[in-house]
Amino acid sequence: MDITNDANGSEIILDTEQIFKVKILDILNNTNDLKNFIMIKSSNPYCSVDFSIINTYNLTSCFVEHKKKNINSKDYNTFFIGYTKLVFIDTYYGLNTLFLVFECMDDLYFCEYDEKFLTRPTKNICGGKVIEIDKRECGIGLNNLTKKLIQTLML
Repeated sequence: MDITNDANGSEIILDTEQIFKVKILDILNNTNDLKNFIMIKSSNPYCSVDFSIINTYNLTSCFVEHKKKNINSKDYNTFFIGYTKLVFIDTYYGLNTLFLVFECMDDLYFCEYDEKFLTRPTKNICGGKVIEIDKRECGIGLNNLTKKLIQTLML
């Protein structure tokens, strides 16, 4: 968590998802003169995705599932995501563009979700069914993620 001040000088605490949101919106809205992007955080802690990003100019949208990992990504070749989470994502958001984001201590990785995720082999880790995502199939870096978001949202 980080501590910052709001416009009135009051101290506010930002959690990792709020920090991620601020970074993404800052880059998105500084890439064009319209400043037409909004990012909505789900208020339901059990929601399958964390954010909806909307281009208010053309009403194009996409979704983001953000995972903060307290690891150095160079030490790992894969990321894991819960199979049940992907079933819910597929059920409720399957026709929409959705990015899975893994924010590690040293870098950020992302991939676009598609229906083939549910056909991947599963593993059992700590009693839960998970799907493995190879790091090599991911995009890398906050700037590359925002470029991909802009491509998606400027259609």
